[in-house]
Amino acid sequence: MDAQSSGTLQSPSTFSDSSKTASSKSEGSAARDEKDFTKDNAASPIDLECHIQAERITKILDEAIYKTKLAICLPNLVQEYRTLSSILSPQHMEDLVFIFEQYDNPLFSTSLLNMAAMEDIKAGDVSLKNRLNPELGHLMYIMNSYPKLRPVVEEIIQEIKGGYSDLKEDTSGVEYLLTLEQFRELMIRQMDTTAAEELAAKLNTRKLENSNEKLLQKIKEYSVTLAEENKTFETTMKLKTDMIEKLEKELAFLNHEADIKLKKKILDSDRQMVLATRSHLVKSEVLKEEEIETRELYENILKAHLIEEKNQRARRFKVETQLLSWLQKYDLEMGDKQVELDEFTEKYEDELAKCEDLEAKIAEQDKEYIPLMEEREAEYHQEMTEKMNKFLIEHAARVIQNAWREVLANRAEKKKLRKLLKKKQAAEKKGK
Repeated sequence: MDAQSSGTLQSPSTFSDSSKTASSKSEGSAARDEKDFTKDNAASPIDLECHIQAERITKILDEAIYKTKLAICLPNLVQEYRTLSSILSPQHMEDLVFIFEQYDNPLFSTSLLNMAAMEDIKAGDVSLKNRLNPELGHLMYIMNSYPKLRPVVEEIIQEIKGGYSDLKEDTSGVEYLLTLEQFRELMIRQMDTTAAEELAAKLNTRKLENSNEKLLQKIKEYSVTLAEENKTFETTMKLKTDMIEKLEKELAFLNHEADIKLKKKILDSDRQMVLATRSHLVKSEVLKEEEIETRELYENILKAHLIEEKNQRARRFKVETQLLSWLQKYDLEMGDKQVELDEFTEKYEDELAKCEDLEAKIAEQDKEYIPLMEEREAEYHQEMTEKMNKFLIEHAARVIQNAWREVLANRAEKKKLRKLLKKKQAAEKKGK
C-alpha cells in the first residue's frame, strides 16, 4: 500500500507527461481554462472549484489509463531487457529481476502463506490465482517512476491496438483500456458542457418528442390508407393469381409436348451419335493402320535421306576441297598467265596493226582480183554444168539398163513358174 501511495504522489509529473499523449480536445479545454482563470480575468470561486475538480478527475483518469497501459505492456517490457537496463537504475533492475524470478517460480515466493495454494502449485496448477504476488505493486511503482518509459509503453500499446483485430489470445485487457479511454473522453466532454448547454439539449429533446408525436399521428393516417390500398392490391393480386394459374396450366401442357419432342430428338441424336461413333471407330482403325504404314515408310525414307544427306555432304566437302585447291591453283597459275597474257596482248596488237596494213594492201589488190575471179567462176560454173549434164545422162542410161535387165529377169522367172505349174497339173491328172 505504501508503494502504491508513493507511486501516486508523483502525479503532477505523470499528469504533465500523460496529458501530452491525451486527445487534442482535452489539451484545448485545459488551455481555455488557463486563459480564463488568470489574475486579470478572475472568475467566481465556484468556477475555480469546478476547474480544480475537473483537473483532478482528469489526472486520476490519466494515471489510471497509464497504469493500465503499463500493466498490459509488462509481458512485452520483460522481454526488452536492454531498454529497461538503459532507462532504469541498477538497483531497480535488480529488484525487477528478483520480482520476475519470484513470479516465474511461485514455490519460492515468501507471500505463499496459504497451504491449499501451495498444494495446488505442487500438483501442477500454476493458474493466475496461485501466481499472485504483492510485490507486483512495487514493480508497478518502479515502472511508473520513470517518465522515459512512457514513449516505449505508448509505442507498444499502439502496436497492440494495431493488431487488436488479429489477436487470438485473451483481449480483455485491451478492451478494458479502450473502454477506459472512451470513459475519459466522455467525462471530459461532460465536464466541458455547461448547464445552459444541457438545458438547450433538453429543450431540443422535448422539441424532438413533440415532432415525434406529430409524426406518429401521420404514421397512423398513412397506415389506414395503406390498409385500404392493401385491400385493393389483394383483389388485383387474386385476379392476377387466377391468370397465372391458367397460364401455368398452359405452360405445363406446352412443357409436356416439348418434353416429348425433346425426347424424340434426343433418341434420334443418340442413334446418329452411335452410328457416327461406329464409323469414327472404323475410320480411326483404318487411320491407325495407315499411320503405322506411313510411319514405317517415313522412317525408311528418313533413313535413306539421312544416308543420302551424309553422302551428299561428303561429296560436297570433297567438291569444296577440290574447288578450293583449284582456286588456289588457279590463283597461282593466273599470276603466271597474266604475264603471258600481257605479252600476247602486246604481240596481238603488233600483229593486228600488221593485219590492218595487209588488209589495206589486199583491198587495193581486190579491185583488180575480184573481176578476174568472177570471170573464172563463170567459166568454172559452165564447165561444171556440162559435166553435170553428162553425168545425169550417163546415170539415166544406167538406170534404164538396170530396169530393163530386171524386167527380162522377171519374165524368165514367170516362164519357169508357168512351166512348173503345167508339170504339176499334168502330174495331178496322171495321178487321178
